[in-house]
Amino acid sequence: MKRPAVHHALVAALNCVRHLWRKLRYAIRFAGQPIAIDPSALISRRSVIRVKDGGSIRIGRNCAIHDFAMIMTYGGHITIGDDCSLNPFAIVYGHGGVRIGSGVRIAAHTVIIPANHKTGDDGMPMHLAGIAGRGITIADHVWLGSGCRILDGVRIGTNAVVGAGSVVTRSVADHATVAGVPARPIRRREQ
Repeated sequence: MKRPAVHHALVAALNCVRHLWRKLRYAIRFAGQPIAIDPSALISRRSVIRVKDGGSIRIGRNCAIHDFAMIMTYGGHITIGDDCSLNPFAIVYGHGGVRIGSGVRIAAHTVIIPANHKTGDDGMPMHLAGIAGRGITIADHVWLGSGCRILDGVRIGTNAVVGAGSVVTRSVADHATVAGVPARPIRRREQ
C-alpha cells in the first residue's frame, strides 16, 4: 500500500524538477526578449523562435514546438494557446498578428503568414513598396494538414479541418472541413 504513495510523490517531485529546469532553460535562451513560454511547453532546441523588428511571442501550457519549426514576429504579435503542436518545418510569421487558440494541431511544412506585399507602381519597385498585414486568427481545436498555406486576413473557425496542401485564402466556418487550392468547403462536421 505504501509503494503507490511513494511512487506518486517521486513522480510529483520529478515533474517539479522538470518544470523548474525548463523555466530556467527558457529564461536563459530567450533572455531580454518579449517571449513568454509556459514551462510545461516542450520547445525543441532546434526550433527557431525570434523577435525580429519588434512584436512579441506567447506560447501556452503543454505546447510542443518540434525540430526546425520557425516562429518569427517580423513586428507582429504571435499568441499560441494551450495544448498546441507545431510540427517540423512549420512556419509562423507575425507581421499583422497571429492568434492561435488552444488544442490546435499544425502539421509539418505548414506556412502561416499574415502579410501581403504591396504591388508598388511604375515609380516604385515592388520590393520597396512594403507590406500590409491584417492578421490571422485560428480558433480552438483546429487541425491544419501537412503543407497548408494560411494567407493574410483569414479566420479559421472552431473545430475546423484544413486538408493537406490546401491554400486558405478565405475564412473557414466553425466545424467545416476545407481542402484544395484555393481551399473550398468539402463537408461540415456535426457539433
